[in-house]
Amino acid sequence: MKAVQLTTKKQLKQFVKMPFFIYQNDDKFPPYMMHDLFKTLVKLVLVEKTYFAFGVYKDGKMVARALCTIAPSRQLKLEKCGYFSHFECIDDQQVANLLLERLCSLLKEKGASYVEGTYFPFDQDNRRGVQVCGFEYEPMFLTSYNPPYYQKLLEEFGFKKDFDTVNYLCSYEGYDFEGVEKIKDRLQKRYGLYVAQADFSQIDREIADIHHIMCMAHNDVIFQEVPSIAQLKSIVKGWKNFLWQDLILIARKVETNEPVGFVMAVPNFYFVFRKMKGSINPISLLKMAYYKGKIKSMRIMLQYVVPKYQNTGANYLMYHQMYINASKRKIDYVESGTIMEDNLASRLNNEKAGGKLNKIFRIYGKKL
Repeated sequence: MKAVQLTTKKQLKQFVKMPFFIYQNDDKFPPYMMHDLFKTLVKLVLVEKTYFAFGVYKDGKMVARALCTIAPSRQLKLEKCGYFSHFECIDDQQVANLLLERLCSLLKEKGASYVEGTYFPFDQDNRRGVQVCGFEYEPMFLTSYNPPYYQKLLEEFGFKKDFDTVNYLCSYEGYDFEGVEKIKDRLQKRYGLYVAQADFSQIDREIADIHHIMCMAHNDVIFQEVPSIAQLKSIVKGWKNFLWQDLILIARKVETNEPVGFVMAVPNFYFVFRKMKGSINPISLLKMAYYKGKIKSMRIMLQYVVPKYQNTGANYLMYHQMYINASKRKIDYVESGTIMEDNLASRLNNEKAGGKLNKIFRIYGKKL
């Protein structure tokens, strides 16, 4: 048994395929699009060489893997912090220790004094944290999913909780659409607001407006830095096949059209990915075209309101329109998150709307 730094395309292909061995008997497993992940890894690991991939081999088979990098940490006030992601491992502490020792050793050699994960520093909303509860619920798009024993493997090695993020299970079963419409009219008149779905034909304008809202609403409780407009454009380009414009809503002032809030939900494309089995080929693309219209669940992923319009009903108006649009698509399962555990305002908004805490994702940290 040995831990190896992966430096060839052949090894990266093994890295990409390895989870299908871990989750072979798990019908909840949401497979990656293997081709997309492979392209990303080739760029990050082999071309830019800003990320480092590791695998543990036992009897010729990869039984554990992880990706890591070094980047600044605003929260920890470190210029060089190690981050790890794409951690997968069989239920064997010896295997996990071998992998993590190799990973931590490299990060320390390169000047990092602390390591944190799991998440990508450049894409912090994508599969952030190790899931530690709520395994009875289906995984939602771009959230983590892992066996329950991952918590034990990391803690036995010496990782400790840095912070948690949470998901809420939302429901509009029994939702009084007509009654809320009357309240909506009063709120709109009182505060001079209206809500409209994103216009993809004016995508540059919409991205600029969303960026403005995020900058105005940003605070120290929100973990990541606000992405630049260029980064937002890159994210939209990468996610364009997974975004529905009627699930991206922007609240604006009636008189000036100024943007004051937005909320974005993503359809749960994990349902489609399971049908595609992680592959992209003519048959799987046909399956994607067929099954994407049958998605019945979604994740409310982002919500921001500028300070002046917080506690004015802007969130209420946007969520109401979101429920209307989701119900038209016959979506019957909704989760909201992931939300920082100490972002009490956002959590309270979800709880006031009837949300029930149903999943916790943990970011672990360790001194090197």
